[in-house]
Amino acid sequence: MPPVLGSRGPHWGIEERRICSLVLAKWADYRPALPSVQLRFLAREPYLESARHDRRVCEELAVGWFGDFDEEFRDPVLADPDAELVTVCPSIMRDVVAPEPPRIQRAVVEGAFLRRLFRLLVDGDGWQADAQVRAVMARHFSFQLVALEAVESRPRADA
Repeated sequence: MPPVLGSRGPHWGIEERRICSLVLAKWADYRPALPSVQLRFLAREPYLESARHDRRVCEELAVGWFGDFDEEFRDPVLADPDAELVTVCPSIMRDVVAPEPPRIQRAVVEGAFLRRLFRLLVDGDGWQADAQVRAVMARHFSFQLVALEAVESRPRADA
């Protein structure tokens, strides 16, 4: 992949259409098992508005995790088990993934998507469901999980 000019300067990057293609490819594997689940892609502003109503995000907002939500929120995928809906924001995903080495970009995109999608496949709620998802990913998608957690644990360069 040639270098592209990203939103934070010149670096190896990933385009939003490539992110959508990667997500759709993974979605194709699971769609037969989840026929009632809907997948949607949203631009940044509608996505942030949707995120403000997500139960997990509401809890994070309530405890004050964000000084400026619009600037600090970096979770590119939301899952609503009750509505059977997975929402992806390609522009936030690009901002998270683009600064990373090209060899892990695909794994981060896949890991972010699968982590939320799998919330629709496990029983339970809250941290218990998150722990089940992490255990499944550790067994079956370890590279995607490690890449995603490494990227998420790193502070933002512009923070």
